[in-house]
Amino acid sequence: MADARGGRVRGGLAVALVCSLALLVAGCGAVTTKSDRKRAAELAEGRYPGILEVLSARTLFPQTSGSEVTFSVADDPDAAVLLRIDAATGTCDRGPCDRALDRTVEHGRSRAAELRRMRAAFTDCGYELVGATPALSTPWVAAAPTNATVTRVLAEIGACVRTWSPARDENGAPRRSVTVNIAAPDLARERPTGKQNRPTVLRVTDPGLLGALAKRPHYSVSYTVHDGVVDPASGRAYLSFPWEDRKAFETTVRNAVLDWLRTTRPRAGAGMVSGLWWLEAGTVDRLSGYVLFCDEPAEGARCAGDHAVVLTVDPKGNPVGDFRVIRDARDDHVDGGGHRSPGPPRLPRPAVDRGPHR
Repeated sequence: MADARGGRVRGGLAVALVCSLALLVAGCGAVTTKSDRKRAAELAEGRYPGILEVLSARTLFPQTSGSEVTFSVADDPDAAVLLRIDAATGTCDRGPCDRALDRTVEHGRSRAAELRRMRAAFTDCGYELVGATPALSTPWVAAAPTNATVTRVLAEIGACVRTWSPARDENGAPRRSVTVNIAAPDLARERPTGKQNRPTVLRVTDPGLLGALAKRPHYSVSYTVHDGVVDPASGRAYLSFPWEDRKAFETTVRNAVLDWLRTTRPRAGAGMVSGLWWLEAGTVDRLSGYVLFCDEPAEGARCAGDHAVVLTVDPKGNPVGDFRVIRDARDDHVDGGGHRSPGPPRLPRPAVDRGPHR
């Protein structure tokens, strides 16, 4: 009898698990987007007749009810409106639906206007906008800088950023810097553009598009903001890597540093490879960064790295210049209980090549 009860319990758990997983695909029982989609369409037609059209709906997993419904906007092909609605409770974003729809329509139109402003700023100064992060905070443009042109290209893109960039971020905080990603022109030409009937803001920020632009190492450029205005000549570029390329790059750099350390410090151990590798001023094939190391790692302990080897490498991670050691590269942190832990590394910032724009 106990075995039978145990079997029923185990069977019930298995069914519950299967049902939970099924929610991700097509719903389990009555949990689908159908009623939410229908209610959203009725709400939109009543409040914005002839303006909003339902494009899609998705369940709000891990929530057990409610959907996110996406609308296109008839009089603004760039705009998309996203509404979280729960037909079962009669609420939208956990509140009254009419107010929630008004907010999302206003947000969708504002976001479309911001996209147009961004696109116009880059187009007007000669660089095609080929993508943007979902918050429209980091544009993607197409360019192919070389050693001979990189200073000019970064300054030109900086001028685009100065025209476009708002003084505050999406949370209202003053911006200290703005980043632009540079896609290889061939990847930009081959990028997936999505269905033409989808709002532009969805196509430009589509995860598949952004993944296609970032499938090879690419340049990211950081521009400094002073008093709400971007300095176009402040651009510093670093190389951003896909995951596999990052692992290969870091392995090559770490091994090179370990080989060099063994010549003078045979007991030293390498720690973290720096996250950002900045282009040396006026180049696209020389990157500067550092690897932390310990004089002698403690038995069985991880080497966090008290000192740093600063070096220049090519885009594959092979050293192309001298190695330089910076001792005691961390400021130790002491908590309220007197326990000491390693603080962040403090190392020189890369130089900016202002070239003729200085």
